[in-house]
Amino acid sequence: MRAYILRRLLQSMLVVFVVTTIMFFMFRVMPADPTTMFLEGGMTEEARQVLLEEWGLNGTLWEQYVRYMGNLLTGDFGNSFFYRKPAWDVLWPFIINTLWIAVPGLLLGAVIGSGLGMIVGWAPRGGKVERSGILLATIIRGAPSFVVGIMLLAIFSSWLNWVPGYGMGDPQGATGLMRYLNWDFAHHLILPLCAVIIFFIPENLLLMRSGVVEARTEDYIELVRAKGVSEGRVAWHAGRNSMLPLITWLFPALAETIAGIVVVEIVFSWPGVGRELVLAVVRQDYPVAQAAFFLMSIMIVLANLAADLTYSKLDPRVVYK
Repeated sequence: MRAYILRRLLQSMLVVFVVTTIMFFMFRVMPADPTTMFLEGGMTEEARQVLLEEWGLNGTLWEQYVRYMGNLLTGDFGNSFFYRKPAWDVLWPFIINTLWIAVPGLLLGAVIGSGLGMIVGWAPRGGKVERSGILLATIIRGAPSFVVGIMLLAIFSSWLNWVPGYGMGDPQGATGLMRYLNWDFAHHLILPLCAVIIFFIPENLLLMRSGVVEARTEDYIELVRAKGVSEGRVAWHAGRNSMLPLITWLFPALAETIAGIVVVEIVFSWPGVGRELVLAVVRQDYPVAQAAFFLMSIMIVLANLAADLTYSKLDPRVVYK
């Protein structure tokens, strides 16, 4: 087990190294020059060189790469070209904003979707429940997230006028944690959170349904039923042992959610990290974009490792060699 974890950690470090290297060269080979977007007109060449040195864009490409990797080891991605402050200071508030819709949305989508999937998978094959569940999941899964978001906006914000349709609110005088722990923020949170939940329900429903359909034919299910256990308890055993595919998807999805809900953030004007990443790429703000991509790569690598280590807890048949 220890050897397996050590090997996976080394593999993860290699993946992160490759990703960060690709990020560096990907932005540097772009034909446009980011300095033209941020340097003031009429600036002298001497002043321009000072700013290029401050931003780490002076010297050869190899020198920039060595300096970039050295700073990366200390967690320094430099100052944002656009905001003129450290990249992490720029991203941190956006990360917090995204987590408020990403984590609850993913977890609630997983709970609701897997619950529905268990019901659909345990229902009689070919019956109304199974056909309706699969049809509903297919329709939602096929609908683009921006369409779902626009429908929620049109119905609950424009037509019924129940909740606000944009932003995250700005309660006067609220700072720190109190900026989020208030009714105004919760009111603005409802629609984007619902959009994220709806986005994640179909995948969980279909994964759980497939696992339950396969598990209900296993011998251990017949053994549990033969012991006189209630049908609901039997269904619970089948559902518990059908969670491996769900866990396989859930951990990476938790990491990828940070970038995956960018469309939701744009539709609802939610100031999250996904929306800011798109803006950073458009602005060619290298430090912010690289810091965001690095964060996502770390989260995905750790999520995949966590998923592998969770297998043995859910299924004793999984053995690491």
